[in-house]
Amino acid sequence: MTSEMVHLDLRGLQADQQVDQLKEQFVSLRGKGAVVRARVGELPVRQYISLLERGYRVAIERDGEEVFLTLRPDGSTPRLGLRGAHSVACGKDGRVYTNTTENRVALIDGAARRVIRHIPVGDDASHLELSPDEKRLYVANTGSNDVTIVDTATDHVVATAPTGKRPLLPCVAPDGKSVYLPSGPEGSVTVLGPEGELRRTVPVGIAPHDIAVSPDSRWAYQPNSVSHTVTVIDARDYSVAGEVKVGLGPGHIAFDPEGRRAFVANTVSDDVTVIETRNHEVVATITAGAGAHLPAVSDDGRYGYVANFASDDLTVWDTKTHRVVGQIPVGIYPHFFALSPDGEWVVVSNTGESSICLIDGHEHEPRARLSVGAAPAHIAFSPDGELAFVGCESTDEVAVIDLRGQRVVELIRAGSIGE
Repeated sequence: MTSEMVHLDLRGLQADQQVDQLKEQFVSLRGKGAVVRARVGELPVRQYISLLERGYRVAIERDGEEVFLTLRPDGSTPRLGLRGAHSVACGKDGRVYTNTTENRVALIDGAARRVIRHIPVGDDASHLELSPDEKRLYVANTGSNDVTIVDTATDHVVATAPTGKRPLLPCVAPDGKSVYLPSGPEGSVTVLGPEGELRRTVPVGIAPHDIAVSPDSRWAYQPNSVSHTVTVIDARDYSVAGEVKVGLGPGHIAFDPEGRRAFVANTVSDDVTVIETRNHEVVATITAGAGAHLPAVSDDGRYGYVANFASDDLTVWDTKTHRVVGQIPVGIYPHFFALSPDGEWVVVSNTGESSICLIDGHEHEPRARLSVGAAPAHIAFSPDGELAFVGCESTDEVAVIDLRGQRVVELIRAGSIGE
């Protein structure tokens, strides 16, 4: 059956308006086998990444000097409606935290697999992270433009600190002395002390996304999606030490265990930039799949990985030679993945089809695909590494995966106590 082609000219609209128009087309054409081809003018970095992040099947296409965004409404199931469990963290005591509905964080007993408490936080909590000593939980609130700090000994809020607009991913330095929160709309990074005291607001590039800090806490690398750069922040005084030109649309960064190299995933140019941290210079570019977005490095430093949002696979490379050694097929729209603590498994969230892929961490071969709640996203592991906890945003559930048994053992309702 031939797909209906819908042609749009969105060149007179702002980036956010173009995204809204494409979302409207998605709603009206879903289930009809249609393809939307929209003329957008300049390279649509913001629009492309915004749609990819929400799980829409979209691509950038060029025809001579013209640039188009092509949307396939039936190609994926995006994250729509309920804004439930998305970001997950697990402590050494086996307690699991995840954001949930009604501006709360759910505290889950990982062993008993039940919610034991809800902690009130700010508006529209998006992501959370535990401090290295696990004494504090930091929750970024995109709706109230602040971060909630929770004392994990009592699970009570001890501070709320203002940030820039729409903070997304809090990044706690490995030494626990600083917390970094980028603001995309303001092009800045708010740096806080562990109790929420303001250290500095650092100007960075255009549309900063997920900041990363080197293992020795010496450098903070801020990828800027629209200016196609990485801002290097000196963590001693939070000054800008330089700006590194990378590929198109950098979003996330992973350091190797020794902090000698940083691997920058470039979502628009479909590659990974390798930066030497001793001099902040680019030393290699690794070709990846379409929509290369989230990188990771194995604990032994041997392999690097990147999840390719638009080609539904993971690229694997040798970190010494920067040579691609594998391309692992997964499910639709791999929004997030994580390596188990023992290195046995690579666990992949396929947000576009509500499933999890389990990949052999040594052979780099898929072993299982498991159905979970809708829009699976971030992943955490139990202290013994036997279980994976996966936030399922659109059903507000946390899926509990038995890695050895390769099965789902529970779907915990994050918004309800004791269920």
